[in-house]
Amino acid sequence: MRFTNNFDSSKAVNFTHILKWKLFHRQQKEIESKNNILESKNDKVLLESKQNFICWLSHATFLIQIDNKRFLFDPVFGSIPFYKRKSPFPYNIDDLGKIDYLLLSHTHYDHFDKPSIKKILKQKPKLITPLGMDGYIKKIDKKADTHCMDWYDKYELNSELSIHFVPAKHWGRRGLNDTNKALWGGFILKTPKSTIYFSGDTAYDSHFKDIGGRFNIDYALLPIGAYKPEFIMKNNHTNPDEAYKAYKDLKARKMIPMHYGTFELSDEPLSEPLEWIKKIEIMHKDEITILKSGEVLKI
Repeated sequence: MRFTNNFDSSKAVNFTHILKWKLFHRQQKEIESKNNILESKNDKVLLESKQNFICWLSHATFLIQIDNKRFLFDPVFGSIPFYKRKSPFPYNIDDLGKIDYLLLSHTHYDHFDKPSIKKILKQKPKLITPLGMDGYIKKIDKKADTHCMDWYDKYELNSELSIHFVPAKHWGRRGLNDTNKALWGGFILKTPKSTIYFSGDTAYDSHFKDIGGRFNIDYALLPIGAYKPEFIMKNNHTNPDEAYKAYKDLKARKMIPMHYGTFELSDEPLSEPLEWIKKIEIMHKDEITILKSGEVLKI
């Protein structure tokens, strides 16, 4: 089975163009000499607390604690195939504590990292994934407790805490013949005191307004990197301006940027998304919170 819908970006992906870009155009790109552009912060004391928090762990990896339950999103602890990590993971894995729920947004390598997932599965968390991803998980751990969701499905942890799977304009693939064999998307973590939206990878489209119309979002975790060259990336990712526009469509209270400064996935300089979002943040200080790698935000 292959998933297809109005937000399937694979329809706009010309793999011949991508191959030419990777083989020829990217070779001409000036190699950025400055690695580790992410400023880090060691908040280990807060990480060990019972306080509700959001912790950005670089790229698209987040650790969120709600009512002493820990939710880990798209863990990537090291380098990935074809891409070396440019900024170090901010903690030892043991510092993350007991993971109760592992949430995976789609199958691309920078979000679905088998070595990282395998380490977390030793703790036997509950996995929340898109439809079709259970087949990928079974290849890592046949006994993993996996719950697969379609867009706008709801998974209730208890009467007050729930996880919702929501649309994204993107796609998924790991090999030559598995395009869109698993769905892709983002997550809403709905709690009594706050609602958190994790977008996963996504381009800009009408789904942000739809999600914002269904949920009263407090924190929107949105991607700002991997947007050049535009003729390839515009259908897959958002640049900082598009991410801010998405935040406004969502009618969220606070935007937290992610998906930058960690892997050199595209043609813009590694530091450019952060510099760009800082300019937007200056104009909208009460709306955007830029976290350092490893920083804990109390909620």
